[in-house]
Amino acid sequence: MYYVGADLHKEQTWFYVMDHNGDKILSKSISNNPEILHQFFRSLPRPLTLAVEATYNWYFFTDIAEQYAEHVYLANSYELKAFARRHKKTDKIDARLIADVLRKGYLPTVFIPNRSIREVKELLRYRINLVRDRCRNIFRLKNTLDKLGADSSGNFATEKQLKNIPVDSFPEHYRYIISAYIERIIFLSKKLYSVKIYLKDELSDDAEIRDLITVDGLDYFSAALVKSEIVDIERFRSFNRLCAFAGLAPRVAQSGNKAAYHGALLSNRRKLLQWILLETVFHFIKASPERKTRYENLKASKGANTAKIIMARQMLKVIYHVLKEKRPYYKEKPARPKKETNKSSRWQPLRSKGSEVSSVRG
Repeated sequence: MYYVGADLHKEQTWFYVMDHNGDKILSKSISNNPEILHQFFRSLPRPLTLAVEATYNWYFFTDIAEQYAEHVYLANSYELKAFARRHKKTDKIDARLIADVLRKGYLPTVFIPNRSIREVKELLRYRINLVRDRCRNIFRLKNTLDKLGADSSGNFATEKQLKNIPVDSFPEHYRYIISAYIERIIFLSKKLYSVKIYLKDELSDDAEIRDLITVDGLDYFSAALVKSEIVDIERFRSFNRLCAFAGLAPRVAQSGNKAAYHGALLSNRRKLLQWILLETVFHFIKASPERKTRYENLKASKGANTAKIIMARQMLKVIYHVLKEKRPYYKEKPARPKKETNKSSRWQPLRSKGSEVSSVRG
């Protein structure tokens, strides 16, 4: 078996190839042109296993590499730093490190979703970016109106509210700026609506998304985002592993005789999964009186942020069981009040005072 380490960049990739003994076979930089990459992979000795660091542009690279390698792995950049030298860092050294750690079987990896999941991920991220762009333009529009002393209150995400802005009453240059902001916001709102319809049409046949929608607080977008981040629930042997993956588990530090310290949430997490859970958790809380009561109690004893995270864990646990058991979420039924039995009423006189007891006996 031959082991290939690849240090991927925007325009080129450094490859380092070694055999099972760790001896160097090849080390060179190759252009990221797909045709050149195909030619290079065809020239490599077989069988081979390849690992590449998880960068922003790994999609096309792994699609090509999977045609020639028996196994393709994505190296976890965060955990790979523990193996790196501190005083030397070049593309060649990084590629050799990846190949050597892969050969020894210690390579920290991340999951590679299939192409269809990656396409859904990109569609959902496009929708997120549209919302952020619209918010950014709304804030800039309100900031400009505030400079002019004009009314900037109201929901500027609606076309009706935007048309109520008295654009003609402003100076010439401001009229141009404000009109451009209004046109941009209306365009983004229409694009968001079309993406919403497209998402619903494309994902309505997905059984897992239909099950996730039954969870309080999730709609088509949030359910699809949760699924695209988790991908396959069977990857997680327990809920605790999923909780750490979502970034809802606190850090723990303990050494020697010192007590364990529980600190902030993990920074090495799926940011979008953590974000959507914390965004939708209040809808999850308000849907149930029991959850609302628990949240208020936690808020009083531990603070609002900690209470929010604890309830987000509870929401994630519901999601875990929905995906694991492949079923919709069944709402909790309210507890029925206990009925008084005839037995208690029958013997009630015997628990009275002595005078009443004697009258019963008489």
